Amino acid sequence: MIQLSKYIVILFALFLIFASFLLFFKPYKTKEIISKAGSTYFINYLELSIRLLVGVAFVLSSTLTKYAIQFKIVGYFLIISALILMFVPIKKHNEFSRNAAHKLRPVYLKIGAPFSLIIAIILLIAFKN
Repeated sequence: MIQLSKYIVILFALFLIFASFLLFFKPYKTKEIISKAGSTYFINYLELSIRLLVGVAFVLSSTLTKYAIQFKIVGYFLIISALILMFVPIKKHNEFSRNAAHKLRPVYLKIGAPFSLIIAIILLIAFKN
């Protein structure tokens, strides 16, 4: 189970790499995707279930890395935020997402892209012994 959680975190890191390119090269598409969070029950609970799964993976895989404390902090944050958002009315979640997407300027997304890439690289390096 711990090994599986390691691979889930690695998949998450690969997702962050993909996201960094999307943020940089397709900021308007990124805004569109952000605005859809919580737009349907399926999208809402799929997003939150994935967040919960990744959070559990961070906590479980923390024993395999030299960043155990940081992994646990991130993992518990993801778990707690997913559980809280599961009780937020779907309309409120979508309203927040649409407002956030509207306020985000493409330049902000482009500035955020390298951070996503750096975090992904740190996650991938974290499992090296």
